[in-house]
Amino acid sequence: MILIEKIKTFFSSVAQTSGFVLNSTLIAIPYLLFLRLVDGKNLSTIFPLVIFYTFRMTGVFLLRSIKIGMGSYSVLVFTLILGFTGALFGVLGNLYAPLYILSGIFLGLSTGFIKPIYTTITFHKREEPSSSQSGKKYAPILFSLVVLLVLTALPGTKQISFVMLFYMILFALAIYSTTRDTDYHFKLIHLKDATVSLRQSAIFIVFFILLILLRTARLSFDAKTLDIAALGFTIVFLIAVTVIGLRRKHIKLPLWLNVLSLANGMCGNFIFIFGSFYVGIIYGNLQATTHLYVPFVLGMIFAMAFAGKVQKLFKNLSPITVQLSGMCLSLVLLITPFYFPVSVFLISFFYTGTSSWLNKEYYQIRSIPYDRRLISKFSMQNVGSITYQFIVVVLILIAFQYYQVSTGTFFTFTENVAHPQVLTTIIHTVKNWGCLILLALFAIAFIGVRRNRKTMNGAAK
Repeated sequence: MILIEKIKTFFSSVAQTSGFVLNSTLIAIPYLLFLRLVDGKNLSTIFPLVIFYTFRMTGVFLLRSIKIGMGSYSVLVFTLILGFTGALFGVLGNLYAPLYILSGIFLGLSTGFIKPIYTTITFHKREEPSSSQSGKKYAPILFSLVVLLVLTALPGTKQISFVMLFYMILFALAIYSTTRDTDYHFKLIHLKDATVSLRQSAIFIVFFILLILLRTARLSFDAKTLDIAALGFTIVFLIAVTVIGLRRKHIKLPLWLNVLSLANGMCGNFIFIFGSFYVGIIYGNLQATTHLYVPFVLGMIFAMAFAGKVQKLFKNLSPITVQLSGMCLSLVLLITPFYFPVSVFLISFFYTGTSSWLNKEYYQIRSIPYDRRLISKFSMQNVGSITYQFIVVVLILIAFQYYQVSTGTFFTFTENVAHPQVLTTIIHTVKNWGCLILLALFAIAFIGVRRNRKTMNGAAK
């Protein structure tokens, strides 16, 4: 009986931590699963990944554009139901492949929604003394992560089916755990109370179309579509700069906070997406795991565990000063011929620390309703992430023109072949320019942070 009670208690803990596991893994694991389906020839194998990635990146804009009076807990439950549905279609996709597209839609939306909503609830629980939140339970979290890693190592289509099945279980447990939370209250929603932001809807639609074009072009090796996507982004970027310049006085949040959010989103995308190109050309595509993905994940894990301790080493400096200084030094290191994986680890470490600091900063903004604050943060960060994808592509295409290389060469970046010296020169050039752009943005943000601190200190006196 004692053993049975311990098992019940353990699996109850798994249910309580299932939301944390989903929030931590959805951004990467479904992406890798859908990537395994791609053969580079048939659009039916490409669309699940394209759809998932596009909704994952743009879902937060859709979430921000619609207000229907739902509280954070209700939105979280809705998000988990979307995820459960997506995982179910992922299991059934093994029997009927087109269902993988539906899986990509629902899982993409769930992934796009879950980060800001789950983080909002986490902050809300921390500031409520009467909240039912308890400390993190590492054993059940580790159990779920180990099961996921074991299942992702399975061969063939078994991998997708079993991982999706386990995700179904995690989503079901998360729904059960959330609806039993003492802070959760069901609220009937009336469509007549819904409001739609045309500006945010336009952002969602534009980014959705551009990302669809970019990802489809990259995965189907279509040079013409790639050129259209790059041209489309350039036009949208120029329009956006003009509009922001005309409406800068109406922007509610301080410029430095917007710039820092954009730069941080850009940095994460630059390392993860451009890094795959860089590793493919310099080290070979087979080295992507050891030279990029493992250092990136380790940087995030070490940041969650040791970022606070690093800040304590510099007691006279504010946490964000430490993070931005570390980020800038890491980017400078990336420009030098230093060992690439170490630079990736350091950038990932300070990127994660800066993101955590931004979460706290946004949550303290009283001019925005508390359940919309982190949605604003993740929206701005995703704008940066999506924008930098296109900036990198435009830089690469400009370099191709300068060195007289055909656009189709872009699709050989991640192939496991011997690359000519000209591609090595191009990828180093783009890397250096990419780092310099990020350094400039972080420097602008750092100056803004310093001025803001001085203003606050002056007001306090």
